[in-house]
Amino acid sequence: MNNAKLIPGHDSNDRLRVVLLSVGWPGRGEVGGAARYGFRLAESLATRVDLTVVTTDGGTPVPGASMVYLKEWSTRVGHYYGFPWHARRAIRRLEPDVVHAFGDDWALPRHIPVVRTFHGSSFEEARASTGMRRLNHYLLGALERWSRHRAAIAIAIAPPTMAEFHADHLMPPVSHIALRPAIPKTAQPSVVFLGGWRGRKRGERAYRAVQQASSQLGRDITMTVIGNQADAANWPADVRFRSGLTDAEVLDVIAESWLLLAPSSYEGFGIPVFESLALGVPAVATSNPGSDYLRREVAGDDAALRIVDDEDLPAAVCAAIEYNARVPADVQARVSARVAEVTKRSSADYLVSEVYRSLFAG
Repeated sequence: MNNAKLIPGHDSNDRLRVVLLSVGWPGRGEVGGAARYGFRLAESLATRVDLTVVTTDGGTPVPGASMVYLKEWSTRVGHYYGFPWHARRAIRRLEPDVVHAFGDDWALPRHIPVVRTFHGSSFEEARASTGMRRLNHYLLGALERWSRHRAAIAIAIAPPTMAEFHADHLMPPVSHIALRPAIPKTAQPSVVFLGGWRGRKRGERAYRAVQQASSQLGRDITMTVIGNQADAANWPADVRFRSGLTDAEVLDVIAESWLLLAPSSYEGFGIPVFESLALGVPAVATSNPGSDYLRREVAGDDAALRIVDDEDLPAAVCAAIEYNARVPADVQARVSARVAEVTKRSSADYLVSEVYRSLFAG
């Protein structure tokens, strides 16, 4: 390994060989926020390092990066416990200087330096789950502990995750949101929700809250859901269901909405809420580590992000609609400044210069 590659002042033109490991990746079906962030991060990293992305079949190629596609497993057992062994074999052949893993790194050889981003806690997800899903998250939680033990550097996406894993760096999973053309709000009240009907995102609860708010106000409220096409049949016919959107299209849907609703039982960070704050769209969420962090450190005001209990969700939607879903200019100015600070701390420049470089210092 060329330890001089990241030492300032060295005249070597060699680029660090980095593997980004992520089982989820945009390009085939709907993916979560971590995969969307991974793709945007890879686009920036590819201009700074010799990057290879290891992911599952069907993922969108990253300009300037090499892509290694592994088998897409049709079962949860294969997805969570087969993919890491396939990744181990692929990465050993690549001989990288650094592996930056978003998960599924517990089977990697010990001699490869691993930077591990923890996007949340499987133990916390287990507490918000039931049945076999809960058991699976407990098993994944144990593997997360092993991943932390073997990782050279741990990155957390929010303070609760940082404390749980004794992480070395705090880097929220966000990237720069470019200024968008002026997108008018929908003529009629509208609410946007990202996630599934079931599970921790609690889409059914979001739908019921919108229905109750519409009844109480005596006004129709359009609900737009951005989710996985396989989940479309679970939603009532009066929902405007969207899937397969690009990042830009997701931002456009959020920007045109009056309100973003996020009643998730658990979030390590909460990318949709962060995006709504960046776009000046009010959000209503229930308490979880991610939403609480964003309310405290970014929003700082109920007009931008309101945290409520389940029983208060309909009233909170009503209040936002009656207020015409506008964030006051002075509040949004403060929020935008905080968004910029968080985004800077999460940049590829910071990752390369402060995180990867520390592997080779001394």
